[in-house]
Amino acid sequence: MPPRFLHVDLDAFFVEVCRQRHPELRAVDLLVVGGRRDQRGVVQSASYGARAYGIHAGMPIAQAVRLCPAATFFQGEFGHYREASHAVQAVLQRHSPTVVMASMDEAYLDFSGTERLFPVSLLPSAELIRAEVKAEAGLDCSIGIGANRMIAKLASDAAKPRGMLEIRPGWEEGFLAGLPLRALPGVGPKTAERWAAIGFTEVAQVQAASLEALAAIVGDGAAELKARAHGYGGTTLNANRIAKSIGRETTLSRDSTRLEQLDQLLALFSARIGSELRSEGLVARTVTVKLRHGDFHTVTRRRTLEQPTDLDQELLSAGRALLGPAYDEARRRGQGVRLVGISASGLMAAAPVDLFEPAGRSKLRTVTEAVDKVRQRFGYDAVSSANLTGAIRKRDHS
Repeated sequence: MPPRFLHVDLDAFFVEVCRQRHPELRAVDLLVVGGRRDQRGVVQSASYGARAYGIHAGMPIAQAVRLCPAATFFQGEFGHYREASHAVQAVLQRHSPTVVMASMDEAYLDFSGTERLFPVSLLPSAELIRAEVKAEAGLDCSIGIGANRMIAKLASDAAKPRGMLEIRPGWEEGFLAGLPLRALPGVGPKTAERWAAIGFTEVAQVQAASLEALAAIVGDGAAELKARAHGYGGTTLNANRIAKSIGRETTLSRDSTRLEQLDQLLALFSARIGSELRSEGLVARTVTVKLRHGDFHTVTRRRTLEQPTDLDQELLSAGRALLGPAYDEARRRGQGVRLVGISASGLMAAAPVDLFEPAGRSKLRTVTEAVDKVRQRFGYDAVSSANLTGAIRKRDHS
């Protein structure tokens, strides 16, 4: 029996979560989430009203301001996004034993082998999922259905916003023929622009071309592009798939030459990453610090830890050891820092706590658990583990 996949894509996710948490934003039609208008960050999401002005995710904030000066620009809270994503995931897991969150705002569900339950169409299931996500998480979503992940994803894109689209087996080529080449995975904006310059813009053109003619245009990737244009895509889902890395970064409103400012941001990001690792039951083996200089020269430095961790302070300690040399390089080049980030990689499932771990690490774990409880009750910004750790150290030396 052919595989059957649903792709659930939350509509304007970051915008709608901010509207949920901040009632004053609910009547704002032109809303851009990602940073204030005076920041140099990038757009996370834009309301559909703002998208009509050409604003899209990944666009620099400054460009979005130029396109739509009347828009409201807002910086949301990561913790709010995570809670909303988990609420949606809980709904999805009631409908399929295999649910893979591709990101905070999109997921794949495997419905393979359900032909007896749903012999004709999966649209009734999709409609039920969409209604439950709205009722329980307060969010709208679009759903695509197909015989592989690519088709399901492209179907949900075509159905947006708040729509559903099922591509039955055998319909794939006809569906794809009406799409632009830039819609296919692996065809980035620069590639699409280069091909457009020679009049190569539609999936239908790839379908009609021979592999030899296609290779003359696109080179070594011709066979893969040809297969995608005819509807071939991935047909497996791994519910136990672990993310490759978890990270945070920000573009500063002005180039910074203050190490203490960068250190404060590193502490904030380390706490966010540690919190996410613990909530997902993961630990990290490698810490990477990223600095981008004012002239866009980018430096990354990484350190492999002796012991995998999900503790904020251990992540931050490794990050600080990397930050100093990376900062010194920027100063030697006469550059300020425009972007700072830290990520944790080499992720694996967390093992049970070692009852014989060193006393210092055990104390650090106790502090971290106390911080997590306070945050659960009063919100993420109520307390920082760095502050509590400092208080304990002062108490120990008094």
